[in-house]
Amino acid sequence: MKKLIITYLIALSVLTIGSVLALRTVWPEQYTSLLFIIPLFFGVMLGVMAWLKRTNEKKGRDRSIFFLTYRVVKILLAIVLLLVYFAFVGEQLLAFAVVFMIYYLCLSAIETILFMKGEKKS
Repeated sequence: MKKLIITYLIALSVLTIGSVLALRTVWPEQYTSLLFIIPLFFGVMLGVMAWLKRTNEKKGRDRSIFFLTYRVVKILLAIVLLLVYFAFVGEQLLAFAVVFMIYYLCLSAIETILFMKGEKKS
């Protein structure tokens, strides 16, 4: 789990720096002041992941149940975040959605790879 957390935080940092630099330098008209919500959301998701994993282990469930539960919770919270942003903020919707999608896909790929490696070991 420690390797996953470290890799996740490194990827989150790289994505944050890359997205801010890209939006500030290449597309400054698309930069939204609420861009910080995206890395904050995925930081919270890291905490949710740790909590679900601990709860899953305490109940003695299989690791695949944790993985499936985490994926469902993650996508539902992502949909809620996007709907709230679209409904209440309403500025730079496309840029926010594209950056969010990039974060989601990259971090989901990293999670999947590391979870698969963990499953092979056990």
